[in-house]
Amino acid sequence: MNMIQWMDLIDKSEVKPLCAFLMKLSQGTERYLLRNDILLALEEFQDGRTMDAECLKPSSMGTFLNKVQEIIFFEDSAVIIHRYRMGKDRIYKISFSDGSVNKLEQISTEEFLEFRDAFALQSNGYLGNKLKINFMPFYDYSPLIRDPKNLGKGIEFLNRHMSSSIFQNPDKWHNILFEFLKIHCLGGKQLLVNGSKIRTHELLIERLDRAVEWLGDIECALPFQEIVRELKNMGFEDGWGDTRNRVLETMQLLLDLYEAPDSHTLENFISRIPMVSKVAVISPHGFFGQENVLGRPDTGGQVVYILDQVKALETYLAENLRLSGLDIEPQIMVVTRLIPNSEDTTCHVRLEKIHGTKNCRILRVPFRDEKGEVIDYWISRFWVWPYLERFTYDVKEALDEELGRQPDLLIGNYSDGNLVASLLSEETGVIQCNIAHALEKTKYLFSDLYWKDMEEEYHFSLQFTADLLSMNMADFIITSTFQEIAGTSYIRGQYESYHYYSMPGLCQVEGGINLFHPKFNVISPGVDESIYFPYFEKKKRDKEKTEAIRELLLFDQGGNIFGTLEDPKKTPIFTMARLDKIKNIAGLLECFAKYPEIHNRCNFIVIAGKVDPDQTEDPEEKEEICRMHRLIEENDLQGKIRWLGMQFPKEDTGEIYRLIADLKGVFVQPALFEAFGLTVLEAMSSGLPVFATQFGGPSEIIRHGISGLLINPTRHDLVRDQLIGFLQKNGEVPLTWDIISTNAIKRVQERFTWRHYSDKLLKLTKLYGFWRYSVSSKEKKKMKLYSQTLYHLLYKKRAQEML
Repeated sequence: MNMIQWMDLIDKSEVKPLCAFLMKLSQGTERYLLRNDILLALEEFQDGRTMDAECLKPSSMGTFLNKVQEIIFFEDSAVIIHRYRMGKDRIYKISFSDGSVNKLEQISTEEFLEFRDAFALQSNGYLGNKLKINFMPFYDYSPLIRDPKNLGKGIEFLNRHMSSSIFQNPDKWHNILFEFLKIHCLGGKQLLVNGSKIRTHELLIERLDRAVEWLGDIECALPFQEIVRELKNMGFEDGWGDTRNRVLETMQLLLDLYEAPDSHTLENFISRIPMVSKVAVISPHGFFGQENVLGRPDTGGQVVYILDQVKALETYLAENLRLSGLDIEPQIMVVTRLIPNSEDTTCHVRLEKIHGTKNCRILRVPFRDEKGEVIDYWISRFWVWPYLERFTYDVKEALDEELGRQPDLLIGNYSDGNLVASLLSEETGVIQCNIAHALEKTKYLFSDLYWKDMEEEYHFSLQFTADLLSMNMADFIITSTFQEIAGTSYIRGQYESYHYYSMPGLCQVEGGINLFHPKFNVISPGVDESIYFPYFEKKKRDKEKTEAIRELLLFDQGGNIFGTLEDPKKTPIFTMARLDKIKNIAGLLECFAKYPEIHNRCNFIVIAGKVDPDQTEDPEEKEEICRMHRLIEENDLQGKIRWLGMQFPKEDTGEIYRLIADLKGVFVQPALFEAFGLTVLEAMSSGLPVFATQFGGPSEIIRHGISGLLINPTRHDLVRDQLIGFLQKNGEVPLTWDIISTNAIKRVQERFTWRHYSDKLLKLTKLYGFWRYSVSSKEKKKMKLYSQTLYHLLYKKRAQEML
């Protein structure tokens, strides 16, 4: 322990009030406080003066406490986590005696985890030996980012590092680059360099000089096939380009890289190499299909994300391969689970072509039990863990059969898909990309500390272990927002929450993920512009479909629709999501019900889950449905709510947003936490003003007050003020709605497109592929062995116990 003084942390004049505040907290009933609890207590302590949680009054005490993430109180002491910088914590222990604070010490992460376990286990003595997990020593194979502001820009950092290494150690890196080009094949076809004709990097440079000079002198009218023939005589294979100019540009880039390396040249050259024609996208859980699946348990935004991603990626890959001069059609397989008892979906079909694509398909592989028998029913994402190893083996066989070989890129999705991608990558050597979409650890408070209480339902011990394994084994990780990685200046990110934590009685994670490794990259997804286009583009809207959906949305009755609107012309407050606690649809309804100034002025239109609790087997959804009905009945909301418990085809959801926009309504996304927020993008792209949670990704999509509004869904009074304020302002200044609508459309078109996403994803694959090759297997072997040990001794053992 390291003894320090309060004056090292705050101004001397504020030490006394800070200690008084901590003493007051220590005397309360709450013994484990999170940041929000601390700030609310501080607001009360400072005579009830209202303060913005993100901007406390300018004082060193306020600044310090605004960055405190947790405080745990014991009988005569407390431990405090102070996040002094993004991704960086200091942990302090304070001791109490005689009604005052008398000692302040800085303690280690290991010591903090012991305190945390003691609190959870209510122990003051020996806690026993436990498994300690620390991946940090195994990151010595890679350079690390220093400045937290550069997190999420991993490839930019890596490009600078590699180009600098080429400059500083040219002999080594020139040979690495040459060997990388010499062995480069795609689908068994040798590309770029013929190793039997060009045997050294010195000879490669000589031949490049000769080729560039020749290409510069010849007339463009020369048939391209004659150019190819002459280049092959020099030792150059296909893949340099589809025209004389393209070949010349690519070869000049490689010459520049050898002679005067810089990060821009490295990126431009490597991104031109044709490395990818076949891709496998892994997403096992839920009902993955193209019709009648959205809104089912475990089935939501990630399905839309993946299908849109695949369509855009196929188009971009085809263009990239054509520009390389190759006559190859890309193939993409979305690998998911086959469910024989698939209800009214196509999830029982092994192979399904993806609409709007040429060579993209959904490949479904069943889960099997310990006897090898196919499991024919849906299984919750919290219960899939015992089946994933056998599933991985079967997926490998299925990909071999359908693609004729293993893919060039594996993209994992969510915790289960990322683990499968990691296992496949280890088995096949294929580069692996991870996309979390959402990490449960940050969605369920204290899910690590009180894991035992939740284990029977959620099995977080397995999920968090799977996350650790796939995060550390991945070649690169894509997030939709910076906040997913490292949060904000005040709040931890999703990945940051894996830095250190404990699961008392099971393990202590002292170093779970290295945020400063350059594997993290932010690439925001887009929307399908053929479906989500502005409401005022009347010529693109199908009048018959518009009228049919309008009738269904506002007037029709049926078994899956609850409520008749007394006045359909009232301003609609619209929301659409799965019915679970995190999406907080019932919480929004509670806010609507609580304030007459809202429900007397507006209608509440919701598309979510089922209307009848007996129609779902998901206990969490059932609970939320019952809560919705209770709120409607207790607050007499009949005539003011329209609840559609049905699934709409994706093509119809765009028209639903536009119909709400026709009525000058608003879309509210009230999630307690949202990793990104595809529905936010969809609504904005349609021209519908959006009110979205400030917790998570929407805060990076929306510019508050300009292209939408951010809300705190836990404070109904604040949500009311924002909604009513917006509606009143729009009544006084009629263009208010139109300005937000116009800015929302512009924001999406400028920043969130699938073409931009596909370009960055392909560049990342190629550049990390080169980095993966340049880092020897020996240097990464320690990380691999450590991960394998953890998989077999912790994950696999516990997974088998579930059966």
